[in-house]
Amino acid sequence: MTFDAPGRAEELAELRGLADDIFSATARAVLDVPDTEIAFSPTLWKTLAESGLTLLTTPESDGGSGATQADLAVVIASAAAHAAPVPLAETDLLASWLLRAAGLPVPDAPLTAAYDPSLVIDDRRVTASLDRVPWARAADAVVLANDHSVALVSAADLSLEPGTGLARDPRDRIVVDVELPSSAIGPAPHRIGREFMLRGALARSIQICGAIEQALQLTIEHVGTRQQFGRPLGKFQAVQSLVAESAGAVAMARAATEFAVSRVTEAGFEDERSELAIAVAKAQTSRSAPIVARNAHQAHGAIGFTLDHRLRHFTLRALAWRSEFGGPQHWEHVLGEAALRASGAGLWNLVTGLT
Repeated sequence: MTFDAPGRAEELAELRGLADDIFSATARAVLDVPDTEIAFSPTLWKTLAESGLTLLTTPESDGGSGATQADLAVVIASAAAHAAPVPLAETDLLASWLLRAAGLPVPDAPLTAAYDPSLVIDDRRVTASLDRVPWARAADAVVLANDHSVALVSAADLSLEPGTGLARDPRDRIVVDVELPSSAIGPAPHRIGREFMLRGALARSIQICGAIEQALQLTIEHVGTRQQFGRPLGKFQAVQSLVAESAGAVAMARAATEFAVSRVTEAGFEDERSELAIAVAKAQTSRSAPIVARNAHQAHGAIGFTLDHRLRHFTLRALAWRSEFGGPQHWEHVLGEAALRASGAGLWNLVTGLT
C-alpha cells in the first residue's frame, strides 16, 4: 500500500521499498515460529531509528525526520503487512505529538501514550490506573494525558501488569503514582481527546489495510498452488468468489484510508473534513477486516488456523485493531450525526465538500 501525494509517487514508493526491506528481514525469522505472540524487537527498533523511521513526522528540530503523514502512513502500512513488533504509530503519531504540543522534549526511544480525562495530574503528581495500554512493556516511557496536562513518565516509575489483545500484541495494565519534575509536565493541546482519537483511528485504519492486504496475498498464493481433485483450489468457482469478495473489501478499505491520509496530509487533524474522512476510513476498514479474515481462513482450510501458518498474524491483528480507537458503530454514528446536522442540500455539500 503506497499512499499518493502530488508529485511524490516515486519518492513514496522508494520509502515503501526501504520499509519492506527492513521489516521483511525480521519477519522471515519470526512469522513461521509456532508461538502465540511476537516479542518486541530492540534490534529492529534500532535499525528503524538509524534509518530515521521511528520519528518520521516529528520535526527535525525535535530530533525527528520532518516528514509528512503520507510518509508515516507508508511505513505503518508496511509494518502491519509484516506484523512488525514495534510501536511505530504509538511513538510518532501519538506520544511525540503530545510531547511537542505540551512543549516537552521527545526521547529518542520507543514510546507509547494514553489519554484518559479521569487520570490525575495534580501539580507535579501523576496518579493513574489504565488498562490495555499498547506496547507499555516495550516503551522506555509512557506519555499520559488528561484534558489539561501531559506528563512524561519513565518506565521505571510504572507498575505494569502484562496483558495481550486478540492478536497477542502487548496491551498492558499500568499503575502510576509518582511525583515528577516540572520539566516532565506540560499543558495539554486544545481538544486533546478529539485529536487523540482521530490520530489513533487513522493509525489503526492504515494498519488494518496493511494486514488485510497481506492476508489477501497469502490467500491468492495458497489457492494458486494448493491442489485439490487434481487442480489448484483457485480454479474452483466458490474459491474464486471468496478471493474476489476479499479483493473488493481490501480495495474499499484502501481507497477510504488513502483518502483520509491525503486529507490529513493536506489539512491536518483539526480540519472537519479530515475528521469525516477518518471516520469513513475507520468504519470501512473495520467492515472489511472480518470479510477478509473469514474468507482467507475458509480458503486456507484448517492449516490457516494453526500456529504453523503465518496467516493468523494478519487476520487476528486486523480484527483486533477494528475495535481500537472506536469500532465501526462509533464512527458510523459520527458520520450519521454529521449527516443529520447538514440535512437537505447541506448533505450534498457535506459529501462533495470532502473532496
